[in-house]
Amino acid sequence: MDDGGLGVVRIKPLGVGMSDQGALQASKDVEFCSQSSRLVVDGRQFTYPSHVIAPTMNNQEMYDAFMPNRVEAFLQGINVNIMAYGQTGSGKTHTMFGPPGIMARAAAREFGDEVCPDYGMFPRGLIAIFEAVELMRQSGEAAVLTASAVELANDGNRDMLCPSQVVRDPKEKKVWDSAQLGVALDRSSEPPRLYGMTELTLDGRESLIPVFAGIATRNTAATKMNDASSRSHCFVYLTLRVYDSTADAIRTSRFQFCDLAGSERLEEAHGEACNPFKDGGEVMNGFGTNFTLMMLSSCARQLVEARRKRKMKSFSFRTFLVDLVMLLKESMTGTASTACFVCLSQAPANLSQSKYALDFGEVFANLSMRPEARPREPRKKLVRATRELLQEAEKVAVAAIESLDGPNPEHHTLLAQMTRFGDRPAQPYFQRGRFNA
Repeated sequence: MDDGGLGVVRIKPLGVGMSDQGALQASKDVEFCSQSSRLVVDGRQFTYPSHVIAPTMNNQEMYDAFMPNRVEAFLQGINVNIMAYGQTGSGKTHTMFGPPGIMARAAAREFGDEVCPDYGMFPRGLIAIFEAVELMRQSGEAAVLTASAVELANDGNRDMLCPSQVVRDPKEKKVWDSAQLGVALDRSSEPPRLYGMTELTLDGRESLIPVFAGIATRNTAATKMNDASSRSHCFVYLTLRVYDSTADAIRTSRFQFCDLAGSERLEEAHGEACNPFKDGGEVMNGFGTNFTLMMLSSCARQLVEARRKRKMKSFSFRTFLVDLVMLLKESMTGTASTACFVCLSQAPANLSQSKYALDFGEVFANLSMRPEARPREPRKKLVRATRELLQEAEKVAVAAIESLDGPNPEHHTLLAQMTRFGDRPAQPYFQRGRFNA
C-alpha cells in the first residue's frame, strides 16, 4: 500500500489567492516536471517527491490517484490519515475540502446528492465511504458510520459539529459552549483519540448536511498573505464500526482528514496594524501554530534517526506535548495508511516559505508505511467500558454542578441533557448482538 503518498508535492496555480501577492510570473527559481517528479527550488533539487502534481491536475484527478485504495483500506479495518501541509494560501484547504465557501454551499444543498467538481478529498471520500457502507448494510452487515470534526487551536479544541449552547443550567440560565466543556485528548488509548466532541451517526443522505455545515464554521482570520487564513488545525474524521456476529466482536477503523494550519512567518501571522490587541492575539496564534508544526517535524526527524540507529526502545512520543503529534502518531509509526500533500506556491515572494514546506515534506517522506488492520474487540468488553465511562461522567457532572450552586432539585434535568447522544438517550453502541448508535 506504499504508493509514495508520503512524498506528494502539489503545485498551486499561479496568481490564485492573496498569498501570491499579485505575481504574474512564476519564480525562475521554481522548476518542476510532473512526469519525472523533478523539483528544483532556489537551486536545490528535492529528490524525495514520489509525485509532483502539476497545477493543471484538478481535485477529481487527485482523488482518483490517491484515495480509492485508502477508502478500501478503511472499509477493511485499517486506520487512514490524509493531511495537507504548506504555507498560508498554498492550497491546503482547497486540496482537502475545496475552494472557499464550498462547504457552506454543500450544507445549503446547492449540489444535492451529487459530487461537485470542485469538491476536495474529504467530501469526495465522505460520499464514497457512505455509499459503500450503505451497500454493506443492504447485504446484511451490521455497520455504523459516524463523523466528527474538531479544531485544534491555542485557546482549546473546538467541536465544529456542536459549536455552542450544548449544556444549559436551568436555574442560572447559564450556557456552556463546546470550547468551555472541552474536547480533550486521551493519550492512554491506543491510538490516542479525542473525547468530548459530537459523534454524528451517518444513517442517511440528510445526515451528511450537518457535517458540511460544521466544517463551514472553520475559524479563519486575515493575514498579510491571505484574507481567510486558517488559524487552527482541522481534523475531520470518520469512524466505522462493523459487527462480527460469529465472534461477537466489533471491528473499528478511523479515517482522519487533517487540514494543517498555515506555516507562515511570524511577521505575517497578523493583519494590518489597525487593532493592536487583536493583531497581538493573531501573532500568538501564529507562534502557537508554528510551534505545533515544529513539534510534528521534530518528532518525525527523531523517529527516523532512532530507527536508523536502532534505538527505538529509547524513543517516546510522550515527550512531544502537543495534541497534533499524538493524533498523527500512527502516520509516523507507519501503522496507518497515510498520504501527505505538501502544497507549494510558485510566486517569487513565497520562495523561502516554499523551501520550508518542502523540508517538512522531506522529513515525512523518510518515514515508512506498514498499515495494519485494527484488531476486533469483544462486544461485551466495549459495553462494559461504555457503562463505566457513563457512570464516571455522571459522577463528575454531579460534583461540578453542586460545586456551582449546591444541591438543586433540577439537577436531574441537567444530567439528562448531559448524558444524551444527539436526540437519543445515551446507551451502549451494541446491545443483544446488534448495533444501537
